Amino acid sequence: MDSELMHSIVGSYHKPPERVFVPSFNQNEPSQNCHPANLEVTSPKILHSQNSQALILALKTLQEKSHCLELERTQAEDNLNILSREAAQYKKALENETNERNLAHQELIKQKKDVSIQLSSAQSRCTLLEKQLEYTKRMVLNAQLQREKEQDQMKLYAKLDKLDVLEKECFRLTTTQKTAEDKIKHLEEKLKEEEHQRKLFQDKASELQTGLEISKIMSSVSNLKHFKEKKKSSKKTKCIKRGPPWQICSKFGALPFVAEKMRQHRDPHILQKPFNVTETRCLPKPSRTTAWCKSISICDNLSELLMAMQDELDQMSMKHQELLKQMKETESHSVCDEIECELECLVKKMEIKGEQISELKKHQDSKLKQQERVGSPEGGVEREKKKTKGKTWGTSTLL
Repeated sequence: MDSELMHSIVGSYHKPPERVFVPSFNQNEPSQNCHPANLEVTSPKILHSQNSQALILALKTLQEKSHCLELERTQAEDNLNILSREAAQYKKALENETNERNLAHQELIKQKKDVSIQLSSAQSRCTLLEKQLEYTKRMVLNAQLQREKEQDQMKLYAKLDKLDVLEKECFRLTTTQKTAEDKIKHLEEKLKEEEHQRKLFQDKASELQTGLEISKIMSSVSNLKHFKEKKKSSKKTKCIKRGPPWQICSKFGALPFVAEKMRQHRDPHILQKPFNVTETRCLPKPSRTTAWCKSISICDNLSELLMAMQDELDQMSMKHQELLKQMKETESHSVCDEIECELECLVKKMEIKGEQISELKKHQDSKLKQQERVGSPEGGVEREKKKTKGKTWGTSTLL
């Protein structure tokens, strides 16, 4: 619009050649009709003058300018109308924009309010969810604690059961140990009694031997006096070579009298019965055989106890190997700890059992040594035979 106005204003004063309006014949006619009187009056003068054409041209230009001015005025009016319309449209657009902006602002305010409400509701929900999470965490912790307590209780019950089993085994082992100790004590008491009886027997035998030797000496003295009066000098020399008879009696005849005295000590009703030499020589054998049999029975009992304890130790070693296998196979630490505790208990039991076995072996060795000292009944008989042979040989040499 501004460019068109500028062209119209400039064209009113300086018309460019493009915009020069060449009036047609038809356009000139109304102008002639408008001023007919003047033309008729001046026509002969103007036609004959030199400046008539210039005037006509000036008039034409004036008409054209006026016409252009009217056109420009109409254009300006049109432009003003257009401007007013555009201004109204612009106002309407501005109003619409302002309304839209207001609506958008209101919508934004509403959205902000909605968002704030949603935020407040979300915050309240978040607080509720946090509370629920805390409650669930507490519940989970309580459940875990309860589960751990139950597991601990189960472990405790299992350990208590194992302790009961171990206590039963310990009680059984203690009972077996007590029975073994009682048997050992009983056997030791028996051995002590046998040794005491043997000592008493030896003391009595020595006493009887001394009494018998005294009586033999007295009888030998009386016999020597009698033989000196009756026998000859050759017999006297032989008697001197033989030696005193109390030595022969003491060496050869001590055993029958000792046995007889022992029998009298045991039962005094057998004093009047006859007592042969062969019977008296065989009497000491039962006491030795009984002592030897008792020592053999003690050694057998000790060997049986040792075998039983060795079997128990073998069973413990088998159990130890099984527990080691289980420990290698298992992966859980709790089961490994339990197996380690069981292994420690088993090792302690095995150590105690080994000490008991070593003590029993020592005791058995001591009893075997005592048995070797006492000797078997056959050895005692052979010794007695050797003694009797030596005595007979001594008597024969004396004779």
